[in-house]
Amino acid sequence: MKVQPVRPIPCTRHSENAGIALVLVMLLMLVLTTLAATIVFTANSETFASHNYRLDTEADYVAKAGIQAAMNWFRSSGYMAVSNTQASTYYNVVSDGSLWNLYKSQTTPVNCVSSSGSKCPSQNSPVRLISYGGGSSNYPADINNSLSTLVTSNFQSSLKDVPVTTGDPANKGAFCVNAYLLSYQTVNCPTCATNPAPMETWLITSTGTWGSSTSCTSGVVATAEEQAIVQPIYRATWGNAMYGYCGVSMSGSSGDCTDAFNSALGAYGGGNPSVASGACDSNSANVIDSGAGVGGNGYVNLSNNVTVSGNATIGNVNYTPPSSCCTAASNPPCGFSGNLGAVQGAVVSAPPVAVPGVPTFPTGLPVSFPTGPPAAASYNATITLPQNALGGTPSAPITPGVGNPYINPCMLLAVCNGSASNPYLINSVSLTGGSSNVVTLYGGPNIFSPAYYDIDTLNESGQGSITIEGYVVLNVRTNLSITGQGIANPLSTEPEALQIKYAGTNTVSLGGNGAMSAIVTAPLATVNLGGGGSKGYIVGAIQANVVNTQGGYPLHYDIQLNRLEGTMGQMVVSSYSRIKQ
Repeated sequence: MKVQPVRPIPCTRHSENAGIALVLVMLLMLVLTTLAATIVFTANSETFASHNYRLDTEADYVAKAGIQAAMNWFRSSGYMAVSNTQASTYYNVVSDGSLWNLYKSQTTPVNCVSSSGSKCPSQNSPVRLISYGGGSSNYPADINNSLSTLVTSNFQSSLKDVPVTTGDPANKGAFCVNAYLLSYQTVNCPTCATNPAPMETWLITSTGTWGSSTSCTSGVVATAEEQAIVQPIYRATWGNAMYGYCGVSMSGSSGDCTDAFNSALGAYGGGNPSVASGACDSNSANVIDSGAGVGGNGYVNLSNNVTVSGNATIGNVNYTPPSSCCTAASNPPCGFSGNLGAVQGAVVSAPPVAVPGVPTFPTGLPVSFPTGPPAAASYNATITLPQNALGGTPSAPITPGVGNPYINPCMLLAVCNGSASNPYLINSVSLTGGSSNVVTLYGGPNIFSPAYYDIDTLNESGQGSITIEGYVVLNVRTNLSITGQGIANPLSTEPEALQIKYAGTNTVSLGGNGAMSAIVTAPLATVNLGGGGSKGYIVGAIQANVVNTQGGYPLHYDIQLNRLEGTMGQMVVSSYSRIKQ
């Protein structure tokens, strides 16, 4: 038997894809490893970011606490503002030229410029209170009988390294505050502790820190800075050209308008009567086509071709005016209505203006001169023209007050000293007829000491006119009408030199062909402005229950009235921001 040889088994060829699974597995493991590492890194980063955000937030809240603490400090007895009489000694301020000799700063920030170096730690440098960051405070050292030397130390002890702690020793912080005096001015504020009253605007920077220390410089992990501007709120009594405790309505020709001027710079229109009458003229000297707003607690209505060179203010924020104000058929609806284009400023809302009280008058029956000495507590003179009521000169100076009859309330400026508590008493001033019918009322030497007249009825019409010499307050009880030649006032550049306060409810008429420079208050009455001729206008401001204008009688508002009288509130934050680190 023949044996066949065994043939070898041929080798087979490996596939080209051999080993790919291992590569894929290794790549997948790499991706998963990278992904896992990324997840771990992201988780750690978010943990750190969350931790940093918490620290930053904590530091920011500490800085905010510093702002609040600083505002509280400025409201406390530890802070003393420079008074009106001290301002020109310590600060770079200038008088505004007003009757009240009010001051305003010339630069921002305000510089300490006292002639004595001992009063300003750093001459001609910004007024500042420093508690951190290097440098030193620069606040006048001897204001208010040397008591204000404590201001700097009070600021330091109250607002430097103020601790903020928790139960964890590793989590605590502090805030430190700096303050710069941005602006300074004084305003007339009869209700304030000092008058004129200072208004200081401060820029506050608060640094808040968080870490393991109650210091702004050591052991700090997180830091935040906040800034705020703080200043007291001053609400001017005479902040508008016209204001109605119920409302204001203007209609008619282009002569029904308001504009403004600055009495500290002279008379309206350079003292040219032709500029002041007929319409408002923004192209003449000392005429401002802004700032002469109108307002009402209930409504402002503008129609036809009138112009308001300022804002129209509706004082009904969180306030419901009397129902008779806006529901009466003769009155417009509450809010703004009419020609929006007549307002050169904007229609704005504001808190309502409180209705002021009216003058009080002596009781008793008025009598007419020359029936003899009047009974106690009664008026003691009547001036009626045309008649020879002003003839003759008193044999002795007249003492104002009840029980002293006289023809001319005050013949000589030197003896016109009727006070608010003991005024000149007049039953009636009635001027009609020709141009020779003129009565002169003399006043006090300055706005701080005006002469007061209590008058039952004041009526001026026809060619008759009234002349005011000095500073005068006219309290009118029953009737008020000035529609003739107006009131001639040599101090017409300063309308506050004549104040007319009407206590009655009868409608008041102001207008005609005469000019008048005054501020008029009639809280219980409607005041109608109109019938202006070629010479008619009023310089000053008017406040009444209702003010209506019609017939071309322009009103030129003195912007100095914005600081004539008002109320001062506490320090508040007027703006706020965070400084990016």
